[in-house]
Amino acid sequence: MGRTRLRGLAIAGIQIGIEVPEPCEWDWPETSLCEFACPPRDPEVHVGVRVAELADSDLRGERYALGASTFEIARRGDDWLVGLSRAGKRLQLALFDREFCTGEVVQSPDWARQRKYPLSGGLDEWIVLQRTVARGGLCVSARATAQPGGAQVALGTADSGATRGWRVATPSLLGRQTLVLREEGAGLRVYRTPWSGGMDERLGDDARVVELRCIDESAEAYRELLDPSDAAEELVSHAVLPLCDERFLDRVLRNAQKASGRTKLFRVGSPAALGDAMAVCPPPPLAHVLMPLRSLS
Repeated sequence: MGRTRLRGLAIAGIQIGIEVPEPCEWDWPETSLCEFACPPRDPEVHVGVRVAELADSDLRGERYALGASTFEIARRGDDWLVGLSRAGKRLQLALFDREFCTGEVVQSPDWARQRKYPLSGGLDEWIVLQRTVARGGLCVSARATAQPGGAQVALGTADSGATRGWRVATPSLLGRQTLVLREEGAGLRVYRTPWSGGMDERLGDDARVVELRCIDESAEAYRELLDPSDAAEELVSHAVLPLCDERFLDRVLRNAQKASGRTKLFRVGSPAALGDAMAVCPPPPLAHVLMPLRSLS
């Protein structure tokens, strides 16, 4: 039996340990992802890797476009089957338990010969999404800017000028302006991810959330504090919601209710938002839903 070593990845406080058997050596992609590499001291997600021929059969689940590739997700009992294909050719296939804590990634021989990172093609994003929500957090469409004491998090997408100079990786399964929010004591903390360009670099990898806000187009400027129930609805309307998991939606609703009680959320009327649709929060409900290429009943 050949030697196996473990490589670590820590994103938004979630540590992933990836096995590296001798026949499955791989390189970090030439993106900011390598900045999130860490010693795998105590990973909460453990991923095994091996190489084998893969069938191109339909997984009969949901399919999402990811650049030139197709990301597939399907249920197998309580487990998850995740595939990545390009031009009809299956590149990798992963099986994970229901909580995305343990899984195995099988790479095609051609893909493995290219020393491809085994969580490429959206799998790392999907793991972080699932574990974030399982741990009481949310992945939301937002941008975070620095202010005294921490971060101001504005729900919705930003205009291109506001993100100039921020790190943007593309393509992204979750969206290039998706950030992670998670409880920290009596408040919230926002986390940068390798795929998002929605966080001011002055904040570093994570920061305390000082204020949440949603900017509406308005002829007059105003600032309104939302009550916790309305704030929770606003958070859900900007959360990433895969359509293939009803249990996931229940968790998102619960997490949004808890988060809305920990940090104030303001609705801000901004005349500057008139005529600048990219600066306006999308209307609820469910503004950020992962829409599949096709759904099978």
